[in-house]
Amino acid sequence: MTLLTRLPAQCAPYVAGTFPVPAAVPQSVDADFPAHGMSRVWPGLSSLWSWGRWRSGELRGVTYKGAGLVTLGQCFADDRQLTAGLVQAVESDRWEALIRWPGSYLVIMARDDGLLAFTDLAGQFPLYYCPVPGRVAFGSRPAIAAAAAGIPARPDRATLAAQILCPTADPLFGERSVLDGVHRLGGGQALRIDAAGHPETWTYDPLIPDRHVSLADGAEALRAALTAAVGARVDLGERLTADFSGGLDSTSLAFLAAHRTRTPLPVFVYHHPDAPAGDLEHAERFARLDGRLELTVLPGSRQTLTYHGLDQVRPAGQPEAAAVNSARLRVRLAGIAAGGSAIHLGGEGGDALLVPAAGYLADLARQGGPRTFGRHCRDVAKARREAPTAVAARALRLSRTSPAGALQRLADRLERPAEGIPQWLDTIAWWPDPGSEAGWLTGAMRGELAELARSRARTETVTPGVGVGDRTALTELRIAATVQQQLSDTAREFEVWPHAPFLDNDVVRACTGLPSYHRADPRAVKPLLGAALAGLVPEPVLTRRGKGNYTAEDYQGARLHAKEIRSLLTGSRLADLGIIDQGAVIGSLDRVLMGIRAPLPALNRLLSAELWLRGLDRRPLRTDPPS
Repeated sequence: MTLLTRLPAQCAPYVAGTFPVPAAVPQSVDADFPAHGMSRVWPGLSSLWSWGRWRSGELRGVTYKGAGLVTLGQCFADDRQLTAGLVQAVESDRWEALIRWPGSYLVIMARDDGLLAFTDLAGQFPLYYCPVPGRVAFGSRPAIAAAAAGIPARPDRATLAAQILCPTADPLFGERSVLDGVHRLGGGQALRIDAAGHPETWTYDPLIPDRHVSLADGAEALRAALTAAVGARVDLGERLTADFSGGLDSTSLAFLAAHRTRTPLPVFVYHHPDAPAGDLEHAERFARLDGRLELTVLPGSRQTLTYHGLDQVRPAGQPEAAAVNSARLRVRLAGIAAGGSAIHLGGEGGDALLVPAAGYLADLARQGGPRTFGRHCRDVAKARREAPTAVAARALRLSRTSPAGALQRLADRLERPAEGIPQWLDTIAWWPDPGSEAGWLTGAMRGELAELARSRARTETVTPGVGVGDRTALTELRIAATVQQQLSDTAREFEVWPHAPFLDNDVVRACTGLPSYHRADPRAVKPLLGAALAGLVPEPVLTRRGKGNYTAEDYQGARLHAKEIRSLLTGSRLADLGIIDQGAVIGSLDRVLMGIRAPLPALNRLLSAELWLRGLDRRPLRTDPPS
């Protein structure tokens, strides 16, 4: 058990443990752990340990008859409810109450004969675990779980390559994490470890939509869930602030919060005068609709452009999507903190839940009837400036394609990379095939990833009742949840706690309770949100079309920081691992510098993975108590 005394240092606090606990643990723990800043989560129980400074209410625990329960995240049940849930689980072996409390949280329950863990539905608070002989080690960060298991933190090459190239092809990942040998318990999943140390995982809520639920029914459920989620944050009594980009999600949350607060609500919008994203005009106009909103504009500069300060990016638990934008993010957080924020509301997760993926058209082809299908194809084609026949043909082809077939196609594309950049029509798929960026991988890595895709195809099945659009929404939701978790970690040094009410379990259930094609209307941006918040949020907010776009900052930043990017790629850790051919990536960078369209999102993911690997190289081991 002394392995846990050498857990890697992290900017964020963490929990870690093993189950079952070796008999010698109490003596070694009493001798070693206080000196290293770790403490028992449950007094008298040694299966779970905590390190670091937690926010108020972020880590909560109760005990009953030798059993312990802990929630990590944003759980709005009171102590009485936590205790009642634990009592029910211990006395009658019923754990349903543990996953029905309001909020978004990881819950772990341990007693002598086993340990149970349930993640939130979105996956904002995952758990990582490593089966080793006679026990299972686990932790709230991948490297923590590896250290608790006593295994080295080695990158998983295939997972890194898949995250760069095809992050929405969820079968490639399964339970793999970015570290070899470390499993990830993701959104809506549960883990049981028995007394012999054998792990079992399952999906406790597959979020299967009900095709008989109408848009009106879904809107009623979303209205109740979202107002309750915002109200729970207001009721905490902390200083509340909110994003206010002028987009539907964050702006709607700000209006809901303003209805509940007793004082004016500070709201924030970021604006770069030389590379405007298109948000400022809408934010200023919408803020004038309610005198309780106090809008602050956070200005951008050369120092907030994408790729600025890459050498100052902090080590992280896994590759961070916002790593290349860290300068802009830090300016935003500093401004929010200066406004006195304790809890800050943001709209992360809204797009995933409320904007149906293009693949919903295939579900509509099977379920919606020919007239409805034809109308949607025509309206979508008009909005995207595509031929209606081309849209319909893609949707019909997808309606006859299984996930296994899509994986076989992905394997073929990996072995024979395309030259161009995927177009919008290519998004009418289970997941888009990679374009020219597939050529960044070495031939050996492409072959390894193609073999993984074919292996997954042999076992991949379709969950009955879950369509293409539904599955894509869940995949994008879990990506959004990871982004929110990483934002929360970055915000700790600013003493701001970002909250995303759209990621709350009840909000997720409300949005996914009806099929994606019932949430779709090509003539409206987010019809479910509009119907849910009518009368609570001003109509101009709910009918805004389009949203901010930071691509101009990407191109300007790439030109300004080309030397730093090239240096990262020239001494690439990804290349050292045999994942990429840095010459091919530099060729794409040159296209960006010439203003030619290039796969920038994939390049940003690649650079984020590169920065994470460098942080993994220099991450020290914790040998003294945290301050």
